[in-house]
Amino acid sequence: MSFKAQGMRAWLLQRLTAIYIAIYALSLVGWVSYQFPLSYEVWLNFISHPVILIATVIFYLSLFIHAWVGIRDILVDYAKPSGVRFILLMSLAFFLIVMTLWLFVVFVGLVKI
Repeated sequence: MSFKAQGMRAWLLQRLTAIYIAIYALSLVGWVSYQFPLSYEVWLNFISHPVILIATVIFYLSLFIHAWVGIRDILVDYAKPSGVRFILLMSLAFFLIVMTLWLFVVFVGLVKI
């Protein structure tokens, strides 16, 4: 695979995740505006619905992928010492993996069996 194809894949991934993030965020703002004032019970029932729960998990995964691609590209372009770049990229990867695991724990706790 050529370097150009990898750049195109990163570009496309950024755009697709940005579109999903925007659609989800606008939908959530619209729902909250419609439901205002919002109680804890209404919010919990909304976020616990299986379709909304899956959409929310996809939103956060899209957000983490979007952050990884964007920050990785910035670090590759501007962090010139390779050791510093490696440490920063590994720190970012560790942070995003921990956040993904935390997200999994939170949303598994919301599933009603």
